[in-house]
Amino acid sequence: MKSKKKGSVRLFHFLVAMLFLFILAGISHVSVNFKRTQIGYTLSQLRREVRQIEEYNRKLKLEIAFLKSPGFLENRAMKEFGLRHPLPQQMIFLP
Repeated sequence: MKSKKKGSVRLFHFLVAMLFLFILAGISHVSVNFKRTQIGYTLSQLRREVRQIEEYNRKLKLEIAFLKSPGFLENRAMKEFGLRHPLPQQMIFLP
């Protein structure tokens, strides 16, 4: 009788241990998948930010090119600084 009780107690402890391990594995699985989903969302957001920054950079490069253009510089020099093209008699040609 004692050996039967001992065997059933061992079986019960074994089943409880297996249930505990199964629950632990399930919690670990859910935790890993949750973290992977969070990382996926973060990665997606960072990619979107990179695209926005690249677009902003492209616009800034276009603006720099415009601001360096001779037409813009000439127009600005005339309007803001009152400069004008020299008259022919103001020009000195060097040999």
